[in-house]
Amino acid sequence: MMKTYTILSMAALASILWFGCSAPRNPDSAVAVFTPLEYAGEPEADYDPATQYRNPILPGYYPDPSICRNGEDYYLVTSTFGHFPGIPVWHSTDLVHWESCGSALSRNSQLPLGNKPLALGVFAPQISYNPGNGKYYIINTIVDGHGNFFVTSDDPKTGNWSEPILLPQVRGIDPSILFDTDGKAWIVSATSATEMGEKPLYEEGDNVIPFYEFDWRNDKVVGEPKILVRHGVRPEDKPLNLEGPHLYHIGDTYFLMCAEGGTERGHSEVIFQSKRVDGPYTPCLINPILTQRDLPNGRENMVACTGHADLVQSAAGSWYAVFLGTMPYDGDYAFNTGRQTFLLPVTWTDAQQPVILEQGKPVPLVVDMTDDMKSLVAKNTIEGFDGYRPGPLWDGDGLKDFVLFLRNPVAQGGKSTDAFDLRQSLKKGPFYDIDDKGLLRLACKGVKLSDYANPAFIGERITAKLFSASTTLDFQPSDTTEAGIVCLQNEKQFMTFMKKMDSTGRVYLALDEYRFRSSDRSTLEAFRFALPENTRHFEVTLEGRAAKFPLSLKVEAVTPVDYVFSYATVSGKKVSEYIPVGEALDGYLLSTEEAGGFEGAVVGVYAYNSSPSAAWSR
Repeated sequence: MMKTYTILSMAALASILWFGCSAPRNPDSAVAVFTPLEYAGEPEADYDPATQYRNPILPGYYPDPSICRNGEDYYLVTSTFGHFPGIPVWHSTDLVHWESCGSALSRNSQLPLGNKPLALGVFAPQISYNPGNGKYYIINTIVDGHGNFFVTSDDPKTGNWSEPILLPQVRGIDPSILFDTDGKAWIVSATSATEMGEKPLYEEGDNVIPFYEFDWRNDKVVGEPKILVRHGVRPEDKPLNLEGPHLYHIGDTYFLMCAEGGTERGHSEVIFQSKRVDGPYTPCLINPILTQRDLPNGRENMVACTGHADLVQSAAGSWYAVFLGTMPYDGDYAFNTGRQTFLLPVTWTDAQQPVILEQGKPVPLVVDMTDDMKSLVAKNTIEGFDGYRPGPLWDGDGLKDFVLFLRNPVAQGGKSTDAFDLRQSLKKGPFYDIDDKGLLRLACKGVKLSDYANPAFIGERITAKLFSASTTLDFQPSDTTEAGIVCLQNEKQFMTFMKKMDSTGRVYLALDEYRFRSSDRSTLEAFRFALPENTRHFEVTLEGRAAKFPLSLKVEAVTPVDYVFSYATVSGKKVSEYIPVGEALDGYLLSTEEAGGFEGAVVGVYAYNSSPSAAWSR
């Protein structure tokens, strides 16, 4: 069962400090006021931080990791798809303790997501360091957007990244850059054989890896592309979706490492080698060098779907790999936390080939540090980010780095091209502001969670199978406005717990479960135009002080599939016991197995107005 976390008493205390009054503070029916959202998740395993580290190193929805090192500094980035800001950037000096450096794409001008499904957008970034000019590069794809591009920074710790520089010649997805030892640079990506003008061997998932010379002095690709690898390690097996390529020049050998088998159950990591950067590349003796697809379902501490890896070498010469993995709670693909970032030491065979994990071995959740890591940890001064206890999502200084919006933040009726810079808007944005005490005022926008647009939602990643999140809401709804907390996987699969008023003036809490019931998931267009169904509904009437005064709202995953929503009244210095509303909702609807897509589930606050005005009063 889920533990009772101290965050609940903290939220109650916050309610007393902020809302301990004899009358409602917020009479505006178009604006909801929230205390900081507090979240806590339950880690899967205990460990000794003096000699061990815990996998995943970034729990929750942090997929497609890429890593680089410059001197004593390591930097790591991951995908964000249709969420904003895009591409979180993490810094470490020991590979164990990671601190946030914000996001590389924190301005609307950098990340024009458009009104599209959340599963589109930012795919698989790669970060690298160019000693030729002292700059860091993040190369990336915005799928169904402006395609392949890169941004640069002189110092990722500052959070300052350039405007995107487009690379229209680079085809496909998952581009990455190798800055070679001779001062030249190369880009590889992944795309279909058809897109490169070749006849595929098989209809679905027959990919190739094109190769381009990159003129970094002039920020452009030169010459014609060349295909380095076709199909995969064993073309006769018709391997699916060779992608996520990374080039390495190690000693006198070039290695091309790729994901293979798709990012689901058959996911793996494979590697090729060559004496020349432009090939020919042949599979290494041992492949795959990482997979969990051969292991039985239902095993203890199960990690699945591993792949999409990147390698990094420490200053002492040791090698490590970051990669994505999932942690199912049922079968081999039911997980709500998305694809997470894991880390393992890399071993080298006598044939000088890297292996991330011997085939048949499970990914450990607790890993003994190498001597190299212990040495780095001994010198470390970074406290590190705890994804299970991240602290409040906002406070008197504004929103925290782990905040997520759905698509580009814009005002009511705005467009994603409207100017917005999260770094300059931590306290005041197009539909929110935060005062010095940490109270968030959230406008009731006329955008639903199911719309392909930007609703008034502010949230964070769900990082564990068992978790709790709570906030206190001060809100006097009209018959067109509502506000509360929600759990969401995408625009078709979500749960809402909202304070509302009906046409008779009755104030109530409504608990609803929405899921995509259509059997037609065959095309993106079919998904876009389908509407989620309200599959379960519960409500409780609020009377007297409960209707007029602040309420503390809570969601608790007491099992991976039982999400309990409850409320407590707040009056003066007294907070009542939490009262569950209805029955536990079905957490399975937030799973990737049911909802599809690539993103993980999130929890946050939300406000809606079915009859909005064009602006809101701050």
